[in-house]
Amino acid sequence: MPRRPWQLLITAISVLFLTVSCAPPVPVSVQAYNDAKNNLKFSDFDGALNNLDKAIKTAKDDASRQEALVLRTALAAALADSHRIMAEAYNAGAQHPDAKSHANSFLKMRADYYSSANTFLMQAMQSVMDERSKLGDKPMPLEVAFPTFAEKIAGLENIKKGQFVSDADRLASELQQDRNCLAAVLSAIAGAGSDAKKGLAAYNTGKVDVDPRVFIVEMSDSFLQIGAMFLPTGMNQLDRWHTVNQVVRANLNVAAKLLAAKPDATLDARVKKMQADNDKTLKKFGE
Repeated sequence: MPRRPWQLLITAISVLFLTVSCAPPVPVSVQAYNDAKNNLKFSDFDGALNNLDKAIKTAKDDASRQEALVLRTALAAALADSHRIMAEAYNAGAQHPDAKSHANSFLKMRADYYSSANTFLMQAMQSVMDERSKLGDKPMPLEVAFPTFAEKIAGLENIKKGQFVSDADRLASELQQDRNCLAAVLSAIAGAGSDAKKGLAAYNTGKVDVDPRVFIVEMSDSFLQIGAMFLPTGMNQLDRWHTVNQVVRANLNVAAKLLAAKPDATLDARVKKMQADNDKTLKKFGE
């Protein structure tokens, strides 16, 4: 007896349900990492940080944990640099004659952005401190959608000129600066230096093999760049500038060991120059 159409439909749905229900569940860490990458596609950086934390904590293997950690470290450093730049823009704007009526609000924004930049920097430095002893000669694969970047951000330029901008314009400027800084960090650890277009090309090919030697050197360079906000021209917190340089010194010692095992003349020369500059800075603190 031929089956009726509705009977065939029920059978098909039942088979589909059984197929789906029998499929192995996606591991929590994998789902969290995929969610983080989707967050990044839509520039949801807070969501990405939270999901990367989850991916790191629940990872069942070291390779997955390390990939999530590398991406989270890059993102935290990028946000630190972005907020430093926003703080400096408000500081410059507060000195401008056009900001006379709202200079105090500019200085408040400066303080807020410096505070968040400090938080993100400490997170990034701690991640590298926790991971540096585990770095070896194996590349660290990283696959992520490269952020859109812009050479100029109109709202940021207006802030520097002392012009009051709405919260919507401020947040839009901050978001684009976040993207720009993430593009810069991702390019650097991929071996593309400061060339975002080259970085884009690298990530567009799929997974990028991040060289551990390049990773720790570029992150250290980033820490120094961001940490300069602790100098008297910025937050004037020299004890934190001291801490940044101590972290960098230990990072560079690891980089030197990695380079001894796997030489690279250009990178080695760069590390030696950074070590010499670092020694000069630490001597000022009596080390």
